[in-house]
Amino acid sequence: MVTAKDVAKLAGVSQATVSYVMSGRRPISEATKKRVRKAMNDLGYVPNINARSLAGGKAGIIGVVVQMDENTQMAELRPFLVSIMHEAWCKGYNVMLIPAEEGAEGVRHIVLQGMVDGVLVFDIERHDKRLPAIKELGVPAVLIGVPDDSLGLPCVDVDYRRIAQLVVNHFPEVGVSRIAVFGDAIRGPQQYAFSDFFADESRAVASVLGLDYQLFVPPEVGWRGIWAATDLVRELADCGGGIALRTPRALEYVIQLCTELGIVPGRDLALVGVYVDEWGDQLRTPVTNVDPVPTEVSRVAVDVLFDLLSGKRVPETRLIPPHITVRDMPRL
Repeated sequence: MVTAKDVAKLAGVSQATVSYVMSGRRPISEATKKRVRKAMNDLGYVPNINARSLAGGKAGIIGVVVQMDENTQMAELRPFLVSIMHEAWCKGYNVMLIPAEEGAEGVRHIVLQGMVDGVLVFDIERHDKRLPAIKELGVPAVLIGVPDDSLGLPCVDVDYRRIAQLVVNHFPEVGVSRIAVFGDAIRGPQQYAFSDFFADESRAVASVLGLDYQLFVPPEVGWRGIWAATDLVRELADCGGGIALRTPRALEYVIQLCTELGIVPGRDLALVGVYVDEWGDQLRTPVTNVDPVPTEVSRVAVDVLFDLLSGKRVPETRLIPPHITVRDMPRL
């Protein structure tokens, strides 16, 4: 059986360092963390969570509060969950998914039963009614998202203002002077701050660059909501304009709409989507994208949570910078 001693030997560190990397109880350099995690992966080392839990009085589990229903966009959510589970595993922890629809009461039940040591909370609304109850529980908690008032709970998210800047700045680089930013029928600015950040910042950048700007909010969810933009898409294609899309699902629908209208993205119309780089291989047309770096957001969120578990002070808000990958088809 592979032990922590074997991991330490392969990584060239002490056994105590391996323990600290898994528990997050001591500051360890990123380079050392990477060596230890690689050694764990190479050896197939699985931490003995039950033994560690009994010894330290911990559950050895972190809860992840997440909404998973018909409105959930798995292309956005999956990278977060994969990264969280990997980071937790490297620290000797398991992950428990807590349905967001259970609200604060669901979190309270899990915490009071001693089933989790801390929680990561997704789908943070601008005025999130769950936060006072989570704050009162006193459980280490990290919000993946930024509300108007976090009540002192630490927040980690991608920098949505920077996403908007990268998206809009790309259009004049490919000769576009008129753009439309497609919002989300479900996640409007009144409910989620990131939607407001994206709309406001894209409008501000477009103004500075002298671009003709329009915000389109689909009147309903799904294909029919995007279909309502048919005339707008035709107008933009006629003038060589561009469209910015905040979600992978909306991007797929717009590509489908362009196909039905005989419009060629990259030639007749510039598209820029917000999606992870790996997802680009699934698209029928190459589309320039801004990656919201969910893997990095998740890694930082888990690290912050384990800092809290160790009694460390943490910053109230951490915004992770995104990056852009240019994939435009050559214009004819």
